[in-house]
Amino acid sequence: MASFSQSAEWTISGASLNPNVQTCFDFDSDSEVDCSSATWDVKFDNQQRGVSLWSNSGSSGDGDGGVFGLMDWSELSAYNNGMQDPKTGSDITHHYNEDNSGGIFDSHSWYAYNIAENHKLYPNNRVYLITTDHTDPATASSVQQPIYAMQIINYYDEAGESGHPTVRWIDTAMPRADQVKTKTIDATSNTEWTYLNLKTGNIVDDATKQWQVAFRRNSVKLNGGASGTGKVGGFVANTPDGYYDDKDEPIKAKFMTDNKEQSLANLLNVTDFDTPKSAGSWMVDSDSSDLNPGYTGTYPNLDFGWYTYNGMTHQLSAKPDDIAQGALIRSNSGDSYARMRLTQINYPDATTTKATSWVFKFDVQPAE
Repeated sequence: MASFSQSAEWTISGASLNPNVQTCFDFDSDSEVDCSSATWDVKFDNQQRGVSLWSNSGSSGDGDGGVFGLMDWSELSAYNNGMQDPKTGSDITHHYNEDNSGGIFDSHSWYAYNIAENHKLYPNNRVYLITTDHTDPATASSVQQPIYAMQIINYYDEAGESGHPTVRWIDTAMPRADQVKTKTIDATSNTEWTYLNLKTGNIVDDATKQWQVAFRRNSVKLNGGASGTGKVGGFVANTPDGYYDDKDEPIKAKFMTDNKEQSLANLLNVTDFDTPKSAGSWMVDSDSSDLNPGYTGTYPNLDFGWYTYNGMTHQLSAKPDDIAQGALIRSNSGDSYARMRLTQINYPDATTTKATSWVFKFDVQPAE
């Protein structure tokens, strides 16, 4: 089996750190490449309001890339290659996700991953409001404009096979136990989406037909924005108590317990829901990547996975090894891999808010 036998380093500086500039890197050749070429593996997108990272896959590029992570560096450093679990030797290539069009389910995840060090997903039974018209601020469901509440309560079938999310939902106009619909979705494909019509409860075989939610492995998207031609939007209505501590870290004991029945009350108690204050509060799908996790923490100290943000100094800091995170990256050609982490964000002094350079390091597994 091939291993991480080569290394690469990517320093982003100068004009590449100007707003709205994209810079791309090919870790196989250890060089920056034109983002219009087919050879890039990772893209650094310095937007006006922050930095985003992308892989050459899915909605971000025509390549065969993908992302497995983010994960803690203490765990990631144990990987010898990008294809095998270091503890069990099992194949992990199906864990790589393409960049996609995502929204509420990416910024407010429905699960915690690997909390028992077994590479499994554990639902948090979070309740999502799903409107059929995100341009309307109404939060009361109607015949003309249904608004649903939905939970994802499992990810495995009876045989323990992954890629079978079980969802349950209600029309919020009828918050009664006898109105709860439940369905287990075959979302085992790594490439094809499975579309669900929440009104009928049926799987839809064509994205041009009526659907509100779609599933592919652990990814979820809504029919709106970058993901579809509809006007579907989402909002977090309720996160059941006990799943996260005051630092937004998962509480293992809670996740390891089957709370499906207990959390049904969270789905039905619509009077306890948080609701959008305006139409702009509905979240509509946009392009996303697992390289861009939602932040954790509270202002002024925010954690963006790769780095932290200090709201007092307005500076970013690469995280030290003991709390760092990184990712496994599949190349644009799909036959090589890299272990990637951010090691430095440099500023000329303690008061400047514009960084002079970012430094990423890669351990590379060349194509065989």
